[in-house]
Amino acid sequence: MMGSKRPRLAVALWLLILALSGWQLAHTRVVADLGAFLPPSATPAQQLLLDQMRSGVASRILLIAVSGSDDERLAEASRALAAKLRSNALFASVQNGGDEGLRADREAFMNYRYVLSPAAGEERFSAPALRASLEAALAELASQSAGPLRAVLPRDPTGELRRIFERLPAASPAKRGGVWFTADGRRALLVAETVAGGFDALAQEQAIAAVHQAVDPKLNVEVSGPGVFAAASRTQIERDAWLLSLVSGALVLLLLLRIYRRPRIIALCFVPVVSGVLVGGAAVSLAFGNVHAITLGFGATLVGEAVDYPSYACLNAAPGESLRRALERIWPTLRLAVLTTVLGGLTMLLSSFSGLAQLGLLSMSGVLAAGMVTGYVLPALAGERPVTERPFAAPPALERATLAARRFAPLVWILAFVAVVLLVRNAGKLWEDDLAAMSPVPEPLKAADRELRRELGAPDVRHLILVQGPSREAALEGAEALEGKLDELVRRKVIAGYDLATRYVPSLAEQKRRLAALPEPATLRTNLEQALTGLPFQRGVFEPFLREVEQSRARGPLAEGDLRGTVLGIKLQTLVVPAGTGWAVLVPLYGVADAQALGAEVPVLDLKGESERLLAGYRLEALRLSALGMGAIVLLLAFGLRSARAVVQVVLPVALALLISAALLQLVGQRLTVFHLIAMLLVMGIGLNYSLFFDRPEQNLLLRSRLLFALYVTCATTLLAFVTLAFSSNPVLHAIGLTVGVGAAAAFLTSAALARR
Repeated sequence: MMGSKRPRLAVALWLLILALSGWQLAHTRVVADLGAFLPPSATPAQQLLLDQMRSGVASRILLIAVSGSDDERLAEASRALAAKLRSNALFASVQNGGDEGLRADREAFMNYRYVLSPAAGEERFSAPALRASLEAALAELASQSAGPLRAVLPRDPTGELRRIFERLPAASPAKRGGVWFTADGRRALLVAETVAGGFDALAQEQAIAAVHQAVDPKLNVEVSGPGVFAAASRTQIERDAWLLSLVSGALVLLLLLRIYRRPRIIALCFVPVVSGVLVGGAAVSLAFGNVHAITLGFGATLVGEAVDYPSYACLNAAPGESLRRALERIWPTLRLAVLTTVLGGLTMLLSSFSGLAQLGLLSMSGVLAAGMVTGYVLPALAGERPVTERPFAAPPALERATLAARRFAPLVWILAFVAVVLLVRNAGKLWEDDLAAMSPVPEPLKAADRELRRELGAPDVRHLILVQGPSREAALEGAEALEGKLDELVRRKVIAGYDLATRYVPSLAEQKRRLAALPEPATLRTNLEQALTGLPFQRGVFEPFLREVEQSRARGPLAEGDLRGTVLGIKLQTLVVPAGTGWAVLVPLYGVADAQALGAEVPVLDLKGESERLLAGYRLEALRLSALGMGAIVLLLAFGLRSARAVVQVVLPVALALLISAALLQLVGQRLTVFHLIAMLLVMGIGLNYSLFFDRPEQNLLLRSRLLFALYVTCATTLLAFVTLAFSSNPVLHAIGLTVGVGAAAAFLTSAALARR
């Protein structure tokens, strides 16, 4: 080994790599973007939906509820909160149903009413049509609810503003004191749009903190939305990352203290751990430019795995034997064990999930570094001092139980057969393809979000139509052509309703057509005078109407930025979105009664079905990558063992353990995700360590006893690390920890039962 020939060079190189790794990590940004663990898209439609989840307007909406006082005080608090947030640079817009928030909407609607109203056209301004409008207005002026009409009639006698409002979504919260309230009147409601995307957890945390700081501490405030989910997940992920690393490290330390009882040996055992974490983290930082907080949490697994390598050497050392001598004896087997574990991270490294690719790189580089440090640096650090003066050996009861395990080899085959039958019978329930079920967001937060959305009249959308075009206008024109078909579907009760962007803002071509239909000033004045004949309106009262029609002609079509900051502007941003190099119009469909009939009429996107196809597609990719990783491991074993029979003997127990583990997970109610699947390859890498050492030829009974004890200890340290990970509330860490914990235990038992020696 190189460590025995040039110890100083090995230590110097190790110290240099550690220093560079530490410097790199010190300048690394830790991120918690959940988008890193969203499945990669396979189609443009899926990419569009994922982009909207990450940074679309819908992802930037915060729902706010203020409670804890009477209506009057809550209404005042709502107005004060809206004013403060509107002046905060973190927010693009804030709406609470009050006049201040709607003023921009009213002005935009009034200024552009002749391009927004579907009824605006040449026939609307003929003398008979104007006469009919004026007579209807007279009848309404006689009623008690004519206040709003009196204010707007001189400017809009044809009622275009009313027609615009009639086309807006009917669902809206109740109002008290001029602002939005829940139906029971206990909470005032606001809707805020943040500048930052919903998955920018740090910026969302700042926005949420700004909301809380702007509310009287005596009142209660609830905030919900994608940004809240991202912020809560970031806090949870970072807490889990540090806590799990500390807990697993402490548990492993306590176990080693109980076994070695010598601080020098324990310190040596943790040298590969520290080296693996530093080198693995630095490799991730160099490759990705950042380190995800989940990756830090996964680093806890390196504690249990990397500490195994020096333990194999230390526990195999005879009384009075140095670490170098013990390593020289077991190095060929240990080297093969390290390399198979390294290849166990291959599926993650090649994954299309950038987050999983980080985990794979951390695992592979960290384990490789830990193995290299064990083989080439620890002998130099330990010197020629003996590891121990007392023999390490498994307790007699454990040794007898392990020797007796071979009698249970038939039971292993029976369990594997039962596992196959169970997995085949439950094939339809085996995989979890619901993206929502993999969310790390706590259920109480999701329930609160559903309640606030219901109060605000935001329906749950599953089906939508995607209209794409090379430009924004092309997409709008395509959506405009759908309106007749959608109205027909509503009449036939195939759907209950729909939301179409061009019902609110038509395409540029349609706007120009409506503007061209406006009459010349002289023609309009003549038509108006004819319509007013015999009606009791004062002369000149409709001069604002004549003036503003001409102003509309001069103003031209509505530009995209003219609705910025308005309620309608926010809505349009959610429905008309960039899509790759072009644009897309999203058309949500409500109350779909017959999805099959709907699909026969128009091309419909089923969001739930699309997310399931997304995950199923990635699962196939993960299966292919897993097969590649397993193939690489088998080739490595074939090269190292130089015997097909030996390869089968080593691989078979682990393969059976994987089958049994998958069945056990199914029995405890776990539907498998891609994270479980990827963890299975880690199980293979770890399980092969046990199988290799159980199958290692060792004629000396004392050496065999020490090897057996080393296997028990290393299995225990691995289980401590991964079982700790299984307690994480994050679905990625939980799935990997649970799968590897169950799989490692199963692999240890099957390797013991099927060992040749």
